[in-house]
Amino acid sequence: MFIQCHPERSAARHEAEGSSYFWMISDLMKGALVALFALCTLWPAQASAASELQKQMVRDMKKCGSTTEEVTCVIEGKDGWLFLQESLLNATKRWNDNTPQIIAFKDSLEARGIKLIVVPVPDKLLVVPEQYSDKAKKGIKLPQYKKWVDKLRKHNVTVIDALENLKDLHKKLGTETPMFEPYESHCTGPARLVLANMAADSIAPLLYGMNRKRYPMRDTIVDGTGNLYDLLHGNEIEYKIKEQKVLGTDGYKYRGSKKAPIVVIGDSNVGQGKSYGAQIGAYIAAATSVETYSISKVGGGNIGPQMFKGKKSFLEGKKAVVWVFDGRELYGHFKAPEF
Repeated sequence: MFIQCHPERSAARHEAEGSSYFWMISDLMKGALVALFALCTLWPAQASAASELQKQMVRDMKKCGSTTEEVTCVIEGKDGWLFLQESLLNATKRWNDNTPQIIAFKDSLEARGIKLIVVPVPDKLLVVPEQYSDKAKKGIKLPQYKKWVDKLRKHNVTVIDALENLKDLHKKLGTETPMFEPYESHCTGPARLVLANMAADSIAPLLYGMNRKRYPMRDTIVDGTGNLYDLLHGNEIEYKIKEQKVLGTDGYKYRGSKKAPIVVIGDSNVGQGKSYGAQIGAYIAAATSVETYSISKVGGGNIGPQMFKGKKSFLEGKKAVVWVFDGRELYGHFKAPEF
């Protein structure tokens, strides 16, 4: 059904046709028109809010020096919360189609009997948009993201889509167990644990009959990294965060070995928490009871398919490759696989 959202135009048309019934509407009908007008004006209001949010993002990126290219720059949100310029770029820029490279990576590993699990780490801006701006209280949705996930899944690529999970958990658990914290670009240990458990569920069918080892977890309090605060102010900030530390079979922090059947590769999200045994690879080991080995390159999320260049022998006997990278980089180019 088509709804006319401009009753004043309708009245003018009826008057031109010599109709007088429009002006004799009952009070009930007037009430209906008022409600209809309110409904029709709601949509432009929402569009206006989205437009104002877009303008704020552009203004903030201009302060950093570019609205089209990544700049290592921190943007200040509300109540001390900090974000990277690239997060805003990812939310405003037209995405490149990087799915062919990812599909080729999946095919290359599959030919070797290895399963690829793609883990885009949900971006801080999308998980806690209300901490960026009041204009984003209703959230920031990226239609490009859903299309990206759907296209990969259509080509049988396993994608861990944890965005809605992290958003819901952050609202539910709040500051007691946050998915992100104000001064850091990487997600927290509890968020990494969510990602690890989802990845572990995808790996589980591959691990039947394998020897299992117990990797226990212990609650611990550690120093926060605060990389965004350091980048903005040029000095570190001292604060504590809660993490779950994974222990190896020797009782010390989890390390893993190159002989592990599960390999976790990617950018700094893979190395985050490694110094105290709370990295995503350790969490996957704890969830599967199967050893993992992590390969992390800071800023190298999109080069994952090239991390095995010249290392064919390393992949022998592997069951799964878990590829972890920042979801805020999905607008960019991804490298094609090289083995």
